[in-house]
Order: sequence, then C-alpha cells, then structure tokens
Amino acid sequence: MYLVSIKSLKPNDILGKAIVSEKGQVLLNKGVKLDEHYINILDKYGYQFVYIEDDDTKDITVEDDISDELKTTAIKTIKKVFDIVTPTKDDNVDDFKEIIKKIEKGEIKKKLADSPFIKSIESMAYDIVNSLGDVKVLNGMASLKRQDNFTYQHCLDVTILSVALASKLLYTKKRLIELAKGCLLHDIGRILINKSLYTQPRKLSDAEFELIKKHPQIGYLVLKDVSQVGIIGSHIAYQHHEQQDGLGYPRGLKGNNLLPVPDKVTEEGYIMPLAEIVCVTNVYDALVSPRAYRSAYTPDQAFFIMKRMAGKQLNIEAFRVFSDMIPAYPIGTTVYILNGKYKNFIGVVSKVNQENLTRPTVRLLYNASKKRISPLEIDLMKNPIINIAGIII
Repeated sequence: MYLVSIKSLKPNDILGKAIVSEKGQVLLNKGVKLDEHYINILDKYGYQFVYIEDDDTKDITVEDDISDELKTTAIKTIKKVFDIVTPTKDDNVDDFKEIIKKIEKGEIKKKLADSPFIKSIESMAYDIVNSLGDVKVLNGMASLKRQDNFTYQHCLDVTILSVALASKLLYTKKRLIELAKGCLLHDIGRILINKSLYTQPRKLSDAEFELIKKHPQIGYLVLKDVSQVGIIGSHIAYQHHEQQDGLGYPRGLKGNNLLPVPDKVTEEGYIMPLAEIVCVTNVYDALVSPRAYRSAYTPDQAFFIMKRMAGKQLNIEAFRVFSDMIPAYPIGTTVYILNGKYKNFIGVVSKVNQENLTRPTVRLLYNASKKRISPLEIDLMKNPIINIAGIII
C-alpha cells in the first residue's frame, strides 16, 4: 500500500487501509474498490490522504504504532472529555477574559472532575504506555486526519510520539503515564475558543492570533486541580508551546537545550523536561498533518524545518533523539529520485533500514516520464550516491 492525495484517486483504486471515524465507525473498509461516489464522500468528509494498494504494492504494509482498537477507544474518550467543556452555540465567546470567567465559575471543572470519561483518561494512558513498550522506531506517519476531528487525532498522535521519546530517555512507567494523561488532553484549551479560528483558511487578525496563543493557559486552568489529570498533566497543557529561546507562549519560559532526562532539574522560569519533549512531538505532528491553511509536509520536510528550529525553539538534544526514532521516509510514502541512473523516477518506500532511517529501500513504480514500470527495488544503503525527496502524489 502507499499514501496518496484524495485529489489523485481514480475510480477502481483499492483502499489499502480502513477509514474509521472518531466515533469508531468504519466509513470505508480496507479492500473497497473506490468509485466517484466514495471518492466524493472522502473529499466531503475532509480527508486529504488515504492509503491505496495494487498488485505491485499489496505486500507493503504500514503497521500502526498502537492497535486500531486502542486508537479508536482513545479518540472516542478524548472526544467525550472535550465535549464536556465544548461551549454551546449561544455560549461561544471570543474574549479571553470572558473565557476565564466561565472557568472560574467552577462549573466546567466540576463537570470534568465528575465525568466517567476523565476517569477513563488514566486507564487509556496506562494502555498506551503498555502498548508501546520499549519501541525503538515509530512508523512516523500521522493519523489520517480531517479538519473537524484534527484536535482529537492530534492529541493521540502527540501522546504516542511523546511516550516513545520519553521511554527512550528512560522515564519510569509512572512518569510515562503522567505524561500520557497530559498529552491526551494537552489541547483541551482550544475547545473553549471559537472553532472557526482554527478551521477557516484565512489570515487571522492580531487579536484572534493572540487569543489562540492563550489556549495553553486556558487548558491549564481547566485541568488544574482535577485529580485524575495531576499537576504534571496540567503543566503539559500549559507548556507545550514554550520555546528554548524564551519566545514561546503563553509565559515565555526558557530552556537550556540540555537533554530532558528524568533527573534534569527544572529551574524557575524554565520549561519542565517532559514539556520539552512534548514541544518537539507537537511540532512534528502539526507539520505532517494537513491544516485549514496549508497542506501537510512530508516527514523529511518536517525534519528539515525542525532542524532549523532546534536550539532556538526546540530542545536540540530532544530533537536529536527524536530524529533517531522516526523515519524520514516512512513505509508506504512516495519519494522522488533526485539524481543518478533513476533520476526523476518515483517510488514507494517498501522497507525502513533501522541502522539509518534516512536511507530506506524504495520500490520504483514510475519512470522519469511518469509512466508505470515493472517494480524495481533499490536499497539506498547500497546506493549511497542516490538522493531522494518525499512527495505526495
């Protein structure tokens, strides 16, 4: 199977992975032969990419980092928790002070604390930590997100990435669960802000952007003192947009670019180590996911952007470890050959080389004239002069 843009789908393409809604409903099953009707439905629902397969790629499988069942349950749980704090149409406000007044009344926090779904967050965190175990390399692909469920999927993806990175840095299981709880809810502050600010593909006014920058503080105030979330979890929500150079938001905390290991001391005015991890994973998942105002970046493009951010916005040591866990060219993604004998050919990554995540095995499917060819496999570890770039077809 391989990843393609919805715009590239043609009638008779075979779906390589099931499309499942945030409610756990299978919208289209793996193996379905697509027609114009199905393609229009996917487009209407806001999906920008899907996996398809054919005779030349049906042996290429994209393994998820956690099971479909756990993923579906987690997204449903996140949605249920977020629904508790979602304002009604009549209750929607665009003023930060008004939002804070609503939180200070205590009704939102009480509904949250009394909900059976917030109690499920801890068990969900436990299951995710257990499921990931001591995974060394992740698949590197974001979930197939659509704009109106972006926040739920994003929270889960950031949880998976963060737990895996923290595990590699030897955090205890107890701390990993605390981290996971915070990640699952880290964007809850967005829910109290007018949804249109996130979903409309337009330039925001200065005032609107300033309000969006308050969502970590809003999230912290909602989660603070909710015992099921804990102090670490609430501060994950508070600090996930802070930067090493002190120019992040909402408080302008700083970092010192030291490896965020378990025994790292958090000084006053500095980002806590677990939040430094989330700052990295949050940026990665945001970059490789489509947004209302731009298309998704490919993983190698995301790493290029993040490399420039490392040391200034992102903890450089956390980014270094993270880049050793995520393939720049994940299995099932398409790549473009930049030079050599196969220059301008297009292929699909069929295997990740664990010893060097930037040099995969590629199955060439199209020649330089974009004509389909008999599959040809090349191992970039054995062809060091060949360079590639990720593309989305």
